[in-house]
Amino acid sequence: MTPDTKLSEHARNQKAPIRVYRAEWVLPISTEPIQDGAVAVMEQFIEAVGPAEEIIAAYPGAELITFHHAILLPGFVNCHCHLEYAVFRGFLDNLNFGPWLLEFMDARGRLSLEDYSVSSLLGISECLSSGITTVAESMYSGTSLPAIREAGMRARVYQELFGIDDNALGENMMRITAKLDELEEQETDLIEIGLFPHAPYTVSASLYRAIGDLARKRGKMFGTHLAESKEESTYIRSGSGLLALDLREKVGWDHLGRESFGVTPVKYLQQWGVYGPDFLAVHCVNVGSRDVEILAKRDVAIAHCPKSNAKLGCGIAPLPGFLEAGIRVGFGTDSPASSNIMDMFGEMRTAIFLHRGTQRDVRILGAAECVHMATLGGARALNMDSLIGSLEPGKQADMIAVDMEYSHFTPIHDPYSALVYGGNQEDVFFTMVAGRHLYERKVLKTIDEEEVTNRAAGVKVKLWV
Repeated sequence: MTPDTKLSEHARNQKAPIRVYRAEWVLPISTEPIQDGAVAVMEQFIEAVGPAEEIIAAYPGAELITFHHAILLPGFVNCHCHLEYAVFRGFLDNLNFGPWLLEFMDARGRLSLEDYSVSSLLGISECLSSGITTVAESMYSGTSLPAIREAGMRARVYQELFGIDDNALGENMMRITAKLDELEEQETDLIEIGLFPHAPYTVSASLYRAIGDLARKRGKMFGTHLAESKEESTYIRSGSGLLALDLREKVGWDHLGRESFGVTPVKYLQQWGVYGPDFLAVHCVNVGSRDVEILAKRDVAIAHCPKSNAKLGCGIAPLPGFLEAGIRVGFGTDSPASSNIMDMFGEMRTAIFLHRGTQRDVRILGAAECVHMATLGGARALNMDSLIGSLEPGKQADMIAVDMEYSHFTPIHDPYSALVYGGNQEDVFFTMVAGRHLYERKVLKTIDEEEVTNRAAGVKVKLWV
């Protein structure tokens, strides 16, 4: 997707109304912070960004919306999540990845499509109220797409795909192609479709290659969970372990042969021609320097999910190595089933503390770098940076405002520092997508939050059986 310049020109010709948003701090991300700044918006586009007095003078007839003691910045870009699993938060808190995955798969089957629809709306409510305006959603049940459309959120919805029986490859690809046809009909200006073969232990090499060919033929982005756990690495290297035995038995794949490839998951997928700038690798925790070189050479983007990876005992991805190699990296919250909350402030803070702590070097990662990864970096990882991720004329008006009235922000010497070290999702009070106010004065405009939370509370009882 690229900015629709014809529509912007039409809006100019029609003299569409201008709104000017003023705040104590404006963070364009692509340029230096502006104290007492403003952003002019016409329809869904950003018209101008600069010092408040200059912007107000340039648009004398504009509606002026003043946020006073607030930081105005681009909406957060969540590079990996599972909105459908919001009701699973706190359900499996104290299990390592392998046992967690097996228990989660059992619980997942207890919910109906209606339950997943409620869960999706709950997840979207949390995203919008915490400043996330764009999600890269990995969809399992199919309910998150209509929920995203209803809420007015921006998204790339990746359809999760499974299959390791190559005897059924042709049948699988017919089903996948038909599903893609169906999903493409639901694309909008805010929603695009992608394909997401789930992981190397649930998708065969032949199916990976076929899905990659289909995605590129149809101009779709695609990605996968990759190198998330030691169990995955063991499976790929030796064809053994929990994922080769317990998981296969659970899903009825135990009669199929198992291969040992003797390589890392990153090198394994390299053989099947799936890597490229249209590919998103999620996690990449268990990788070595050679793996990082492969990903960088192929211009693969990475969704870094520090909280989920740490909580499940998977480890800490080598983020400094990714950045040093020039890899496009954005933050992902993963699902509330593993990280409990979809809070980009928490992801930024967790990342900076984990990497500074393990490297014993405060120069490893800075607050401004984290905010960049949560906005423009995430947009670049999703190949959406021509549209979103920074406050620039011609880009989509996806913006959020963070309240600085509270004591944990006072005094502010650096707005980036204030956001990363002091901010939290409760401080967001305004969220806008494509010029449309979706969350204002802490009230969701397109979702009945009370109804959704009440319905979600009823769903959770199905998990505890």
